[in-house]
Amino acid sequence: MKKMILTSDGITSNKIKKEFLRLLEKPASETKVLIIYTLRKKSYIKYLRRVNTQLKNLGINKRNIIYANVSNNIKKPKEYFDVIYSCGGNTFYILDRIRKTGFDKLIKNFVNRGGLYIGVSAGSIIVHRTIKGVDGGKEGDVNDIGLRNLNALNLTHVGIFPHFRKDLIDDVRALKKSANWPVKELRDGEALVILNNKIKKL
Repeated sequence: MKKMILTSDGITSNKIKKEFLRLLEKPASETKVLIIYTLRKKSYIKYLRRVNTQLKNLGINKRNIIYANVSNNIKKPKEYFDVIYSCGGNTFYILDRIRKTGFDKLIKNFVNRGGLYIGVSAGSIIVHRTIKGVDGGKEGDVNDIGLRNLNALNLTHVGIFPHFRKDLIDDVRALKKSANWPVKELRDGEALVILNNKIKKL
């Protein structure tokens, strides 16, 4: 069964925490998590620390966390893992790096086999069939790497608009008008849960 929790800012609300723990196939203390992240900017380390704190508070053992910095030309991990936690950042850059490191295929195979995927911001966007439109609006990502192929992982037909606020309503409306797919806006603390073809918002 396909299992994805697509969030705006991570496992930050009680509803998301409960859903995460409910979808685990073993106790949190025995669960292994692969964190996929980038360090394009040194300041991103604070977000990685925040993820570690979130997972620790959920009962994930520190020794069961595997790190994959796709900013580097790394090999796919050999260790077994139960959850993929895909961090945010610049969507164009992240999509480019997961392709070049082979993590795009790893994520697709993992999700299609029933592994639990947690997306954060850009990590939630890349599982849609395209990242087209992420450069629009007041706070859109800048395609400063000149990425031309905007096809994404095609694991869901729903696009995500993360970090939604009332002052961004016009940006959401513009994206929905131009897109030929459903778009769900998510505030920080909200998530979209996808279980096979069933979708619910937390």
